[in-house]
Amino acid sequence: MSKVISIGILGYTHLHVPRFAASIADHHQARLVGIADAGVNVAAARDAAEHHKTRFFDTYGELLDQEDLDAVYLGNEPVFHREAVAMAASRGVHVLCDKPIATTLDDADAIIESARSGGIKLMVSFFPRFQLPLLKVKEALDSGDAGDLVSVYAVKYGRVPTKAVGPQSADWFLDPTLTGGGGFLDIGIHAMDALRWLAGAEPHQVHAHVGTMINADLDVEDFGVATIEFDNGVIAALTAGWANPDGYPTWLDVKFEILTTKQVFLIDKPHHDFTLYTNNGNERQAWLKPDVDNLLTAFIDAIVTGREPPITGQDGRAALAMTLAAYESSHTGNVIDLRQDMASLGMDDA
Repeated sequence: MSKVISIGILGYTHLHVPRFAASIADHHQARLVGIADAGVNVAAARDAAEHHKTRFFDTYGELLDQEDLDAVYLGNEPVFHREAVAMAASRGVHVLCDKPIATTLDDADAIIESARSGGIKLMVSFFPRFQLPLLKVKEALDSGDAGDLVSVYAVKYGRVPTKAVGPQSADWFLDPTLTGGGGFLDIGIHAMDALRWLAGAEPHQVHAHVGTMINADLDVEDFGVATIEFDNGVIAALTAGWANPDGYPTWLDVKFEILTTKQVFLIDKPHHDFTLYTNNGNERQAWLKPDVDNLLTAFIDAIVTGREPPITGQDGRAALAMTLAAYESSHTGNVIDLRQDMASLGMDDA
């Protein structure tokens, strides 16, 4: 019989939390032992705990002190990740951390050190690594069948998070003191990790333009364009942000164009879906969306086997460094050299 891992949820803030809560509750190797929240979404957290037939806790400490707790998923605001990981690590509780790992590199380093000193597994939830089309491309690149990678162009567009339907408040996404940035960070950091993963190398330099270009009434930036050069010569470009209008047929739009010396891969959607047409418009709906379930399985496997998670804290830090470099480049107008930031990292962990 497979070992069952007891997992709790700290924070009911991120819009990803309902998917993770459902995945944990339904996973054959997991048991959802509780949801803790003391923020703006307490009511939604209580309702979710009742729906999934688990306990609600008023504080993180109460949940973390449960004797049978093995791990937690962090769904709180990124600025609070450092404190939450430290609390979990001090109790020997493994952590699955939603993106970004932190809002600053200093906090990311502290999180990684807390995990190391606490002897826990730390994994960051970047969805593209578990989306079937990109997995197939990665297999072709790693096997050599596709030849050498030349360039990757990625597009990730979403809507402003406050327009999400559901019981959760998403106003915090518009507060850079809680998030570290706006639409380019929120949407683009997934792709930053995917670009590094596909390239199989560390980023060498970044040049970008990031700003409030589409939704003029926002207090944070909503869109950005970046080019990244990797130390193996691969060139990548990314356009990302809150770009989709309300009438667009999907909440999130993801595309990758991947050029190798032998082939071109064109990915125009991350999931299997269909388009529903009504008198009010049309909408693409996914009928197979395994990324969260497979990501959770990988996290559980790392705990059970003792292996490193496929997306480590160092990977989370690297994606954050790339994104913050894009902000710095946009602010200064300069190309940002990332070699020093990447010196302590290695693709062996990726």
